[in-house]
Amino acid sequence: VLESLARAADPGIVATAGPRYFGFVVGGTLPVTVAADWLTSTWDQNAGLFVLSPANSVAEEAAGGWLRELFGLPAGASVGFVTGCQAANFSALAAARHALSQSFGWDVEARGLYGAPEIEVVVGAEAHVTVHTALQMLGLGRERVHRVAVDGQGRMLPADLRTTLAPLAGRPTLVCAQAGNINTGAFDPLVEIADLALPHGAWLHVDGAFGLWAGTSPELRHHVRGLERADSLAFEQPGIKTSRES
Repeated sequence: VLESLARAADPGIVATAGPRYFGFVVGGTLPVTVAADWLTSTWDQNAGLFVLSPANSVAEEAAGGWLRELFGLPAGASVGFVTGCQAANFSALAAARHALSQSFGWDVEARGLYGAPEIEVVVGAEAHVTVHTALQMLGLGRERVHRVAVDGQGRMLPADLRTTLAPLAGRPTLVCAQAGNINTGAFDPLVEIADLALPHGAWLHVDGAFGLWAGTSPELRHHVRGLERADSLAFEQPGIKTSRES
């Protein structure tokens, strides 16, 4: 069966693991990561509970600590390893839905969305599709968002964000910023966005699938100034949620 599978699949294999593969921002694979993947398959652990794999649980905790150090995040920030930034955005926005609903006296996990306070969602006009997909799956609706105007590079305009937030005062509000536009690589001005969103009582989420790792480089770190003020972050591969749910 394996020989048949290998023979049949071979013509359709894409060389994404090669160091010269640049398609779809997938990137190549380092030899050490291939070796780690072999270990993962060989050990074949169920990582759902500590008792099922203490080694896996401790490895996740250690790696989470490294990430907090790299990005300068609060020591109490919780970390979740997921399949990619779609799942990371979903997980972070689920935390936002929970916290915002709870702050208005509603337990969304127990009582569902029927009768729940409506959450206002604010996104940049060039927010990535995975944010909208996450909103769709969470019952918040991908089309009922408030879109903030952006500049020529896709960066959210703080002045338009201020105008958008003004009529939403007193309502549960979720603001989704972006660190690394998929088309231009541009970063939303996180400091200005946090200055506007947090006094409003909004949950600030940062989708950093394409750019958040700039925060680990002394030369590029200025692009993500203000990141530590976000309530949740999502990036490839981990998803991190901070502060309110930590």
